[in-house]
Amino acid sequence: MQNILSIIQQYKIADEICANEYENCSAQIRGLLKTAIAFHFSESVYPKNCEQFTEHSSSGFCQGYKKQNISALLFLVDKKYDSPAKFLSLLCRSIRANVQQCFVFIDKNMPEETFRLFINCLELCGIENSYYLPDKAVLNDFYAKMQKIAGSQVKLINCNENNQDFIALKQKDIFTENLPLEIIAQKSQKKFLELAYGKSAAVTYQTQNSPQTARKHFQNILEHCFEHGKDSYDISFISTKTAEQNYGMGMEFCFTHPQLPQNFFNDTIIFSNLESNYPISE
Repeated sequence: MQNILSIIQQYKIADEICANEYENCSAQIRGLLKTAIAFHFSESVYPKNCEQFTEHSSSGFCQGYKKQNISALLFLVDKKYDSPAKFLSLLCRSIRANVQQCFVFIDKNMPEETFRLFINCLELCGIENSYYLPDKAVLNDFYAKMQKIAGSQVKLINCNENNQDFIALKQKDIFTENLPLEIIAQKSQKKFLELAYGKSAAVTYQTQNSPQTARKHFQNILEHCFEHGKDSYDISFISTKTAEQNYGMGMEFCFTHPQLPQNFFNDTIIFSNLESNYPISE
């Protein structure tokens, strides 16, 4: 494994750079990131590895399956991708899924403030394998050698705005994150939402008298969820405007990605056949 890591060693983001970026991040933003991480870790639940075989059933078929965690995951983040909230959602889910090794490659030409947010996501999640994004030849070499060790258990999440191809992969092994969002929020949240979602979100701002309790906020959502002709949003922070995901203040980075396949972090083997093809031996 050490020989494989030597391929990307020159691109390693130095520990002092990570420490400096962490120190230069405001306590307020860092607090929002911690809230999002705690939220994802509490909400993301993945089934344990399992193996099952059914030799006899009323259907006449014998069936079996085995599900295990993938061995390695590569995150590729290009310089124009500016949505740490969506990235954090995927990163936390990979950790909760017990992916054995997670490698994150970030384009060093990314704007400094955005880069700082990504580094803080990695620091707060305890990710040590963070690297600057190398060229395609290096990535392909690294991936090819990883494949020899782990086979099909190496997958990739491509975070980019332009459908850029960084590496040669089978489609089933890759998830591309460039989901556009519609958000409605309070005016006071503008700074945080711009940092969380960047260009990927179209945000409508309005003024609202915030509900005094979380229960009242939820009741407002229920009262307005079936209104005809209402605008459609992916995320709402306004209690009288419902969306696929509804949050309160302080949860600006808590987006849960809806398009990631549920079994993306698993390597699954499935088997089926007719029971009659296997005569019972005497």
